[in-house]
Amino acid sequence: MIELNKREKRLLQLLALLVGVLLVYFLIISPILSLRESINSEYESNMAKLNTLDKLYEQYRDIRQKISQYNAQLNNTRGITSLIEENAQSLNIIKNKTYTRDRPTITQGKYKKISADVRFEGIDINSILNFIYRMENSGMMIQISYLRINQTIKGRNTYDVTITFNSITSQ
Repeated sequence: MIELNKREKRLLQLLALLVGVLLVYFLIISPILSLRESINSEYESNMAKLNTLDKLYEQYRDIRQKISQYNAQLNNTRGITSLIEENAQSLNIIKNKTYTRDRPTITQGKYKKISADVRFEGIDINSILNFIYRMENSGMMIQISYLRINQTIKGRNTYDVTITFNSITSQ
């Protein structure tokens, strides 16, 4: 057998210790650290997916709220003509209204398109803008499809206005 001196024995012990430390590191510590890193990265990716899901749910709630608001507006049975009369009366421009005319309704499926024309003569621009604002913010699905403003001969700041309102309601 080979005889080893004291120095060589210590070097072998040191080598065995080094091999043992490397084995412990690569067989025990390294897999635990990589598992921890993979768990952290998976957690971060799951949190990102969860945040995306929260945003999607918020968008879904907003869309559902808009749909219910539109359905409520579609089921509103007030007529355009009565709304025109009401807003003109509240703004004290009813005396300037020369006519209100309902147009024939157009039916498509379960929806009806209702149109009404109104004409004001000798009215100032602020009153007509307030009238349009109130009509559009009345809670019904109303849009203006035609607007014509002509300056009158009677006064400097008075105008003749013709407006066509369209509304969609459920049948």
